[in-house]
Amino acid sequence: MRRLPFGALLAAASLTTAPFSAFLYGTREYVGVGDIWRYPVVAVCAVVATGVGVSAILGRSAGTRTGLVLGWVVFALFWYRDVGAVMDRQLAFTAIPGELAWVLVLIAGIMVIHLFAGVSTFLRAGLLFSLTMAGLPLIQYGFVSLTAETGSTERFDAVSAEAWQSRPDIYYLILDGLGRADVLEEIYEIDLTEFIDGLDHEGFVVADRALSAHPMTWLSVPAVLDQEYQAYPGSRGRPATHFRTNRIMSGDSRTHDELAGQGYRFVTATEGSGPFCDLELSPIRDLAKCLVQGNSMNAAIRVQLAWMTPFYGLANRGLLPAGVIGWLEAEDLRWTDEKRKGGTFLVGDVLEAVKSVRREHGQVPIFVLAHMMHPHPPYLLDSECRPSSHAGFRASVDAWDDLVGLRMGVDCTRKQILQLIDSISQDAIIVLQSDHGPGRGELLGSDSVAEIPIEDLWTRSSVFSAVRLPEKCRDQVSDTYAGVNTFIVVFNCLAGTQRRLEPQYSYWAWYADRNVVDVTSRLRQYEVERVRS
Repeated sequence: MRRLPFGALLAAASLTTAPFSAFLYGTREYVGVGDIWRYPVVAVCAVVATGVGVSAILGRSAGTRTGLVLGWVVFALFWYRDVGAVMDRQLAFTAIPGELAWVLVLIAGIMVIHLFAGVSTFLRAGLLFSLTMAGLPLIQYGFVSLTAETGSTERFDAVSAEAWQSRPDIYYLILDGLGRADVLEEIYEIDLTEFIDGLDHEGFVVADRALSAHPMTWLSVPAVLDQEYQAYPGSRGRPATHFRTNRIMSGDSRTHDELAGQGYRFVTATEGSGPFCDLELSPIRDLAKCLVQGNSMNAAIRVQLAWMTPFYGLANRGLLPAGVIGWLEAEDLRWTDEKRKGGTFLVGDVLEAVKSVRREHGQVPIFVLAHMMHPHPPYLLDSECRPSSHAGFRASVDAWDDLVGLRMGVDCTRKQILQLIDSISQDAIIVLQSDHGPGRGELLGSDSVAEIPIEDLWTRSSVFSAVRLPEKCRDQVSDTYAGVNTFIVVFNCLAGTQRRLEPQYSYWAWYADRNVVDVTSRLRQYEVERVRS
């Protein structure tokens, strides 16, 4: 035991952990410890085991150097993109490519460790540095988690003072990232005319001026389900955490409350882990069936971690073994021909879930919420909704520049919608609505709405929105139908009431920007100017 360099091994373990703790804190609104713990545990065990083995065979000094070098290599691997960004933004005048700069930094670190690993002052400084890099993000993450909002999880009472005039099945398809028809035609040259004409023939009203309440899923979907905006300009601002919005998406919403009061049961379909099927947060957990066929969250985490390293580029160039490339691209978590557990869900899976509820509970009315990621990157399916391996594929949730995949994702979405329409009762109400439009241009790299060109703002804020209601109610659907009024309109129709609609706004709240800005007037003015030009 005296031959083991405990301080050096602790420093190596901390260096190895640091990229993962930084990733956890940076993605805290979407990723939890349970989503990533395997990666740092495996990496730390490998580094420490190697250091221990070398110490036992070659002595304490060799073990110290080996452990620190391995910890540094892992640490540097995950800062590959950051080194490149520094070279591109702050040191562009040197004309040194980011890849070369990273290699030089990696080699310099290895040389410093080799030269000074036997110096006690260097070891103490390295230990302090590594503990700080690993521990500070974890402390910040823990603080945020402990101060998160909390609340009751009381179940809804499945009773209502006044029964609705009719209780048809309701299908709410969240078409994640699908652009409005005019956006798709102007920006991406995708023509939805035939599809929209088909919807019109099936009794749908398509809102051709619809805007999202907010430009991000975790705000826009709760705004629809809870029938109120989730972020406001001024002092009220945006939620400090996702606790409340996650609960709304899991079923603790005004929409779910009203439906439960009318005796509805619930079917929710989503990909992988996420708030839609986090029934521990939900008061509808005794009334709901959750269909999870896929693991897009875990796939996205693995791909994002791989993207941070040079391995991602090597994989894209085919310079790594096929098995390694497949693992880095999370193929085991994506769709397969065999439709094993890692696949995404399709309309057929949703209909089977509805049938299972019918078999168990009889002819109860059912509310189906399907969060469909087909029009959102990464584009895993082709135009026929089969596994895609198209050129230019990037397994990233930010791959909006994969225009081939985007077009195929739109085609697949259309086919899935038409299949649903053909498969269910004509009396069923169907809401087709995207939570936001595509991301493009300078949008994803911007910290403030002031930095975003109006065309990119319009592309993101404009949403596809259509609804099929009983014929008597179709004239109640405006050309801006979306957002907080989505289910107010539906329930007014079913209940025969005239609840007042909320004013339609598009309140912009973006990732790193805590400010909330009303962009409605800017977007409407831009639309007027487009028509004039």
